[in-house]
Amino acid sequence: MQRINSFAASIAALMFIGIAFCSCGNTTPDDMRQAYLLQDQAKVTDTPNEKTDPISYFVQECVNITLSGIKTDKLKYFSKEKNDTILIIVKVGDMKGIEKSSRKELLYAVEDCLKAADSLNKKKIYIDVEGRFNTLLVKSPVKSDLNGKYADSDLILPFYGKSVIPNKAAK
Repeated sequence: MQRINSFAASIAALMFIGIAFCSCGNTTPDDMRQAYLLQDQAKVTDTPNEKTDPISYFVQECVNITLSGIKTDKLKYFSKEKNDTILIIVKVGDMKGIEKSSRKELLYAVEDCLKAADSLNKKKIYIDVEGRFNTLLVKSPVKSDLNGKYADSDLILPFYGKSVIPNKAAK
């Protein structure tokens, strides 16, 4: 009887390890919009090309001129345009060097630059400000998260379309 109990315990342990291993292996987001956002966040650069990413190029030049108190040479940009919407991602290398109260100024400067351009001011704007490890500030046409420390990046997802996950509330 003792032999059966140790055999059953061994089988149970192996099943637990197998289940834990299989559940940890899936790193693909359930919502593909999150994967699209992660891909776009990886495309930021400190030297946007005027021909391939004219919006980022324009915003970088505008922010460099209009914003003071932040080392703008450390900012990286990427933008994407879809129909009547624009997504601009700004990555800040060292947000600790910027006071929490001043962090919003970066987002507002980006927004003001986009609104100042005649060809862009009628578009719906999504702004994502990324830190080294997390999303810091988010502004969408519907809602903003301007805490300056941890922002809800899900507010950007509607830029990529509606969720295709059944029973998931539209964000």
